[in-house]
Amino acid sequence: MSPIQDIVAFAVQTYLKHSSTPEQLTLLTTDTSLATESAKDSMVEVLTNLQSLVSEEITSQLTHLKRRRNQEHAQIYQLPQEVFVEIVLAATSFSSGSTDPFTPMKVSKYWFDTVARCPNI
Repeated sequence: MSPIQDIVAFAVQTYLKHSSTPEQLTLLTTDTSLATESAKDSMVEVLTNLQSLVSEEITSQLTHLKRRRNQEHAQIYQLPQEVFVEIVLAATSFSSGSTDPFTPMKVSKYWFDTVARCPNI
């Protein structure tokens, strides 16, 4: 197992061990594995890391799902890339108030990738 998997496995096993009994509130005062302050600090650190890892994975999966939804259902993603680039070029040339030619790159990852590959923008 990788170090991250070891941390997650330890954190999950310890969390389930302590949270799955009705005496959850008294476990921390009677459990010898969490008797010292440093042991409790270590557990807090492990659980904080686990929370961070889970949060990052959820964010990653959510972002991926939103991008997939947009690419499969939004009409603009159905356009051929050449047509899309022409629309972006026309929009940036007509926009006299915008001095940043890279503004379209801020819309989405697809727009960023498309504009980055286009030398005319």
